[in-house]
Amino acid sequence: MNRWVIVMSLAASLLVGCKDEVQCERARLDVNKAWSELRSAAMHRKLEGTDVSTWTEIETKAELLESSFVTPQVTWTSANKASQDLAAKLPALEGDVKLASFRTSAESAIKQQHSFEKECR
Repeated sequence: MNRWVIVMSLAASLLVGCKDEVQCERARLDVNKAWSELRSAAMHRKLEGTDVSTWTEIETKAELLESSFVTPQVTWTSANKASQDLAAKLPALEGDVKLASFRTSAESAIKQQHSFEKECR
């Protein structure tokens, strides 16, 4: 009888979890906003006409990341792949202050995404 109670208690704690739904929803919205802002910044850089193919690809990845977090049913697989692809592009973004700022913002969004996944997935 005691084993059954222990097993059921563990199962219930896994199903219910100890995550704060309000905090997780707020974190998801923050991650979505971060990717939205980065997508917008990439679009503006693309429209400036310099390195259009790179900025188009970055914009596409940021758009995919934004859409991954737009609903409570996060699409983790595509979000993780897109953030890895985007992270691989970041080292090439050097030069002026705008590029450094974008790179820092993207790195921050990736960390924010990982933190959200760790706490709320």
